[in-house]
Amino acid sequence: MYIYRAVRQELSTPETGPYTTFGILALRLEAGQWQKVWLSADSAIARNFAADLADRCTAGQLDPRQLNDVIEDALAF
Repeated sequence: MYIYRAVRQELSTPETGPYTTFGILALRLEAGQWQKVWLSADSAIARNFAADLADRCTAGQLDPRQLNDVIEDALAF
C-alpha cells in the first residue's frame, strides 16, 4: 500500500534565488511503518495542485516509478 503526500520545499537557484515549491512524496507501509520510497522534488508551485495529485495517486495506488510521468502529464493540461 502506498500513500502520497505533497511536501513543501524551500529551494534556491543562482538564477532565481530562494523560492517555495512543492514535491510529492511516496510512502509505503512496511512492517507497520511508513517508509519513504520516492520523492519527486520541485513538482509544482501550487500546493493545491500537488495535494490534489497526491490524493489521486493514493486513490489509484500508483506505482511510485510512474510518479514523474504522471506529474509531467498533469502539468501538460
